[in-house]
Parts: sequence; structure tokens; C-alpha cells
Amino acid sequence: MPTHYCINPLDPYAEQEVLVTYDDHRPFVVVRSAIDEDGYDILADLSEECVRILQLEIAVYHGHIEPYAWAQHAVDVVSAPAAS
Repeated sequence: MPTHYCINPLDPYAEQEVLVTYDDHRPFVVVRSAIDEDGYDILADLSEECVRILQLEIAVYHGHIEPYAWAQHAVDVVSAPAAS
């Protein structure tokens, strides 16, 4: 089962990571676990929106979707940053 380090969606400062194990289905993965820095699986504590953010982070990292194409679907994201 593939794994990927993602930002911990429960960390308000986005400084911690979780090790996410997932099944690789397209366009989005199926998250199986999210292990925090203390070794606990926090998947049961995550809302559907938080799981969706993990799915999107993995999809963008692996190039399954464009980096800002998902912004309209993410939690607390109003719009993509302006192009520079």
C-alpha cells in the first residue's frame, strides 16, 4: 500500500505531518490511515473535509490534477493565488 507524508489537517499551524497510507484509485485515492507523529492513527478523528484535503494533497503531489484546479473544492480556500 503506498504512503505519503501530508500536512496534519488537525494542526492549526501546519507544522506537523501525518503518514497517510492509501489505495491508489483515480482521480482520488482512498485513505486507509493517517498516522501522526506520536504513532496514533487519527483517521477516525478527521472530518470528511479533512480526508478530502489529504486526498487532494496526494493527487496534486503525484500530478493527477493541476495544483489549483482543486481549490474550489478545498476547505477554507476562497480562490487560487494570483498568477505572477
